[in-house]
Amino acid sequence: MKKGIVLFIIVCAAALSSFAQFTFVAVSDLHISDTLTPDSDLNAQYFQCAIKEFDTLHPKPAFVIASGDISDIGNVPPHGMYPILTQYLFPPTLSNPGIGAYFIDSAQTIPIYFVPGNHEYWSGFETNGTPISNDTLTYYTKYLTPDTDYVITTNIAVIVFLRSGHDTPTFGVPPNPALVKGTGLSNEQCSWLRNILSLSSNKRKIIVMHHPAVNAIGTNSDGSPYTGGVSDTAQNSILNNRTTFLNICDSNQVDVVLNGHEHQNVVADRKGDTISENWPNGTRYVQTAAAFNRSYRIITVDPAFVTVSRPMRSCNTIYSVNELNNALNMSVFPNPATDKLTIECNQNAKLEILSIEGQIIKTINNVGLKTTIDLVNLSKGVYIIKVKTDKGIAIRKFIKR
Repeated sequence: MKKGIVLFIIVCAAALSSFAQFTFVAVSDLHISDTLTPDSDLNAQYFQCAIKEFDTLHPKPAFVIASGDISDIGNVPPHGMYPILTQYLFPPTLSNPGIGAYFIDSAQTIPIYFVPGNHEYWSGFETNGTPISNDTLTYYTKYLTPDTDYVITTNIAVIVFLRSGHDTPTFGVPPNPALVKGTGLSNEQCSWLRNILSLSSNKRKIIVMHHPAVNAIGTNSDGSPYTGGVSDTAQNSILNNRTTFLNICDSNQVDVVLNGHEHQNVVADRKGDTISENWPNGTRYVQTAAAFNRSYRIITVDPAFVTVSRPMRSCNTIYSVNELNNALNMSVFPNPATDKLTIECNQNAKLEILSIEGQIIKTINNVGLKTTIDLVNLSKGVYIIKVKTDKGIAIRKFIKR
């Protein structure tokens, strides 16, 4: 991974300094956007709906954290798709914003803090669908926050934000998500983390990073069993200094480590055993399912304990992409395809085929229950199928061979 100098940036949440207790909202995996077309980006619209809901919570959250994969392809020119997100934040026009410079409300009372995920490093896809991952953050720093580890401190807590790295080169062909880890933490990051935590021995300690340090099988956003499979506790975790990180958490009595990446809800101990959200016997490794499926958690911090809520769901009157896919009972086959592609769904809809860059290749205004599309004139590569209904937009990806 990149061995740059870790900056010792401390962000003091002055508004919290007199609070004996406060809450904040944890989200992850916004994936703005699934397509590269801003006018049809559903994930951004779900995020807009969610932050409006967060602004009405009682008690009012002190801040919101977004733990990675903010953009679906963070390094795609010309802006990594981040303006599709920042149009909903305040102030709406910032260049190279500082840490905590964005707020979710127009009154600018609830800041939002970001940490990068592996998708922040993506710049596109190879023709076989394998993501292209860089080791630098080009647009993240311009639109969201500096490329650095940082800390929020209050009189009762310290919240540490860590970069867990870009993808390791283990995708394989075809891609195998079970083999992909973040590059992990440098030795400099580990030393910095030890120092920060040792200086806060009398405070509650929370760490935020994208990749889960400990993995286990949990549930999807809708509560159904997670079917992604977890072969061991280090799957989809971090490659460098994982054990060192776990030891740092143990020796410094870290309360909670907040992660995303796996798009599931689960809480585990260091050994990978599933535990309750508020298990009292050590560090809790907490995963929260994807924000684009409307998942979030509320974290409550007081001098004695950090309380983690059960998984919550925002905007329950709106279909998520996955839910609409299921509601339509939509099938796309064969995938990969060569000459023809068949789409089946249980209602009439409008269909578009887009390139991975968001260009509309083909439009069919009235798709029936079963439609076959000729692919002979399409070049090899990854494409997006977008089915529009009165309840929203369902999305599938397919590969033309």
